[in-house]
Amino acid sequence: PPPATGADEHNRHIRYVCMCKCVCTALWVALLAAPVAAANDWRRWVSQAADSLSHASRAELSLPRVDGGERLSPAELEAPLLGARLSWLAYAEKRREVEAGLALLGSGMELVRFSPQRDSRGAQWLVARDAESGTLWVAFRGTASLADVVHDLMAAPEQTGAGDAFHSGFLRAARAAAEELREVVEAELRVRPCERLALCGHSLGGALAMTLLGAGLLPCASGDAGAEDAPAEVLAFTYGSPAAFHGELRGAAMRRVRAQSFVFGADAVPRLLGSEVPLLRAAALSLGGKSSTGALETLGGYAHWPGGELVYLDPAGGGARRVPRAQRDRVLHLHRAVHPDAAAHHKCYVRGLERAAAPGG
Repeated sequence: PPPATGADEHNRHIRYVCMCKCVCTALWVALLAAPVAAANDWRRWVSQAADSLSHASRAELSLPRVDGGERLSPAELEAPLLGARLSWLAYAEKRREVEAGLALLGSGMELVRFSPQRDSRGAQWLVARDAESGTLWVAFRGTASLADVVHDLMAAPEQTGAGDAFHSGFLRAARAAAEELREVVEAELRVRPCERLALCGHSLGGALAMTLLGAGLLPCASGDAGAEDAPAEVLAFTYGSPAAFHGELRGAAMRRVRAQSFVFGADAVPRLLGSEVPLLRAAALSLGGKSSTGALETLGGYAHWPGGELVYLDPAGGGARRVPRAQRDRVLHLHRAVHPDAAAHHKCYVRGLERAAAPGG
C-alpha cells in the first residue's frame, strides 16, 4: 500500500481516475448511440431491437457467482497479494514514495528502478527485487494521466509480426516502455540471477504487462534464443485489467508464462472489451449503421489470455475462487457490471486479496 502520509491524496487520485473512466465509457456509448437521436425515429428502433433485448433485460443486479470453483489457499495468495500491493504502489508519483512503500512491504524488498511516465507514448513502471522469495517484480501503473486515457481509447486491434493482434493503445505504450525496461531487467538478471520473474499491474497496468509478454517484447520472459540468464519461472498477475488480445491467439511468446487475472465483484473494467452487447448492436443494425456494427464486433473480439487462470474475488466474503473454463464468459460479461458498486469495486483488489488470504477469509 502507499505510504500512510499520502494515503488520503492517493485515494482521492484513484477516485478521480475511476470517475474519468466512467465518464469516458459513457461518452463512448453516447457516441455509438448518437445515430439513434439523429434518426428521430425511436419507435421504429425500439420495435426492431425488441428481439435482442431479452438478454440485456435479464442482467441481474446481484453479484456474479462461481459454481464449483476451487478456492485459493492463503499460501497460494501470497504472491498475488504482493503483486496487488506493488501494482497499487506503481501509482506513486515520486521515487521516495515508492521506496517508503517498499519498506512497509518487508525488509527483503529493494527498488531497482522507478520509471515515471515521461511522454504521451510511454507508461509508468517500477522494478523491485524480493530477496526473500528470489523474485524480480515489474509493476505497471494503471490509468492516471491523459496519455493513459488516450491509450485506453485506441481500441482498434494491431497485428504484430508474429501474427497475434493486440489492443493498439496497449501495444503502443508497451513498445514505448520495452527498450528501457528490457535493459533494466536483463542487467539485473546478469548481476543477480533470480528464480522467477513476475509482472503485474492494476487496470491498464495489467493490460500493459500482458501485452509486453504476449508480443514478445521481453525476450528473457519468452525464452527466445539468445536471452541470457532467463529466470526459471515467469509469472503474471493482473487486477481489474481489460482484455488485451484480439482474435485468434497463437501466443508463442506466452508459452513460459503462468498468468492469473483477478476480477473483484462487479468491476466493469475487465468486462468492457470482449463482451457482446446485443442492445447496441440491434440499434446499429436497425439504423443501417454498418460502421457502428463493425466497431461493436471489433470490441467484442477482444479476449483475456485463454491460457491463464481467471480468479474471482467475492466481495461477499466468498474468498478467491478459480473460475472454471465453462463459466469464464459468463463471469466476464459486461452485464455482470450492472451493479451500483461497479466503479467502487475497481479499486478494491488489495483489500479483497488481504481478506481472502486471511485465516478463514
